[in-house]
Amino acid sequence: MRKHSGITLDKKDGVEVIDCRTCGFAHVMPLPGNEELQRFYEKDFYDTEMPEYFNHAEEDRKWWRATYDHYYDLLEAHTKGRRLLDIGSGPGYFLDAGVKRGWEVLGFEPSAAAARYSAERGLTIVNEMFSADKAASHGLFDAAMISLVFEHVPDPAHLIEDIKHVLVKGGLLCIITPNDYNPLQKLLVEQHGFKPWWVAPKHHLNYFTVDSLTRLLESHGLVPVEAETSYPMEFFLLSGCNYVADPKVGRACHKERMALEMALFAGNKALLCDMYHAWAKEGIGREAVVITRKEK
Repeated sequence: MRKHSGITLDKKDGVEVIDCRTCGFAHVMPLPGNEELQRFYEKDFYDTEMPEYFNHAEEDRKWWRATYDHYYDLLEAHTKGRRLLDIGSGPGYFLDAGVKRGWEVLGFEPSAAAARYSAERGLTIVNEMFSADKAASHGLFDAAMISLVFEHVPDPAHLIEDIKHVLVKGGLLCIITPNDYNPLQKLLVEQHGFKPWWVAPKHHLNYFTVDSLTRLLESHGLVPVEAETSYPMEFFLLSGCNYVADPKVGRACHKERMALEMALFAGNKALLCDMYHAWAKEGIGREAVVITRKEK
């Protein structure tokens, strides 16, 4: 068992967030067990923790499709293969976008509610927590997507190794995580009186930046091919729109962000992509998006 140690970044709900020297990224201590985590995501996550998720996802469907088409553009720039595995596939919108682009897709989703929602739309879903053993019968994949999952798992390193087993040589792994402890968040805490609102130990066990996520993947022999971040939602907080204090304000800010991105997707996508890459270089942006290649 690895011994975790590092400076304490924050304390909340009886746990610490440490900048772990062993792992190379920040995570909570103590870490929960796999069984506890599995029970939470199989039964509680969508039903009790995110009851409005599916309604909002339907409302935002055009934006999600434009965003997911962008991610497929990134993948298709680096592979001619068209078999994709989505780990933590949620309501299945990323899978659906792939089908419409000619990809053969498979999702692993532990939540019965989310798996049922996807299957009712004709998508192929395995209603289980992902492991290499469970995926072995489905063959190898040209690309794997893990969006907003890595922050939830107690052992990201083990998950990376499992995914490598189901990728072809030259296969791509795209990981999207919250970009936390970023410069804008630190500015808001240090100079504007905010508490570290992004620290949510019940949900988020790990806290990555673009750099720490890239280093972790490189340490497992994966070669980076793309790195970008999404729109820096902290801009709204710095502009006086306190979505941390009011979810309705958060929803309104999200709609403004969607309107901006949809306008640029339609009118000047190259500019928007340049912004995504520029934000990543500065370490800002709400999510980190890193694509790596399995060379061996």
